[in-house]
Order: sequence, then structure tokens, then C-alpha cells
Amino acid sequence: MAERIAGASVWEQELYDYVASHIGQEQAIVEEYRALAESGSSVAFRYLAGLILDDEVRHHRLMRDLAESIKASAELTGASEPIPDLRDIGSEGEQALALTERFVQIERDDLEYLQRLAKTLKPVRDTTLWSLVVELMEDDTRKHIRILRFIEERLRNPIR
Repeated sequence: MAERIAGASVWEQELYDYVASHIGQEQAIVEEYRALAESGSSVAFRYLAGLILDDEVRHHRLMRDLAESIKASAELTGASEPIPDLRDIGSEGEQALALTERFVQIERDDLEYLQRLAKTLKPVRDTTLWSLVVELMEDDTRKHIRILRFIEERLRNPIR
């Protein structure tokens, strides 16, 4: 059972419990991936397991941040939350909106470049990890565009 949050609604407590229980499970998975990344005799295998480990470590940190943010929000103490709310994002103004739009274009250009590079790498798709690495960078670039679009939408329509 997870920690009881003073002043939490039933929904907040259930959400916190759900996230907190996942954190324990994910820590065990992180350790298993760490062992996997260190155990393989193949350099390629260890490299790929290491890529997953990096993501799992980041996911674990994000889950901890989410649990702590849920708790801080429910307690109404005014303590800063690791994952901030969106109330002040509109204060960034027009310059931030222009920069966000610029970065969306940069990421789109990068995605086009990566897609062209992926086509160039087809001849070595079965003998190297290069194509997979480029595909993973494409996924990251799509994620960056999604984040930037989220920011852009919030800048255009801030919470009032």
C-alpha cells in the first residue's frame, strides 16, 4: 500500500497509489535491463539493451516525478512540483511562440533528413544497427514535434 496523502481526494489517492505501485515494478525492470545490458557477450546486444535501459531509467524518473507531483498537488502546501502545472505557460509570450514554431520547422527538416538517410542505409539494414538507430532518432524527432506542438497550443490558448 502506498503512502496516505493528507487532504487527498479519493481520486488523487487512487491515482497516486496506482503510479506509486508502478514505480516499484519499474525499478525492478530497470535493474533487470541493467543486468541484461551488462551480461551479453555480443557488443551489439549490449548496445541495444543499453538503449532500452536509458529509456527505462528516464521512464522511472518521470514516474517518480509524476507521483511526487500528484502528492504535492493534493497536499496544497504550495511546494513546487517536479512536473509543473500549465498556469504560467502563457506568460512566455510571442517570442516563445515564434521560437517554438521555428523549432517545429527545424525538427520537421531533421525528420526529412533522417528519412532520406534511412533510405540510403537500406543496403546495410541486415548487417548493421545503423538503420535501427536512424529509425529511433526519427521516433525521437516525432516526439519532439509532439512536445513543441503541445507548447505551441498552450501558448496560443493559455489557461486563464
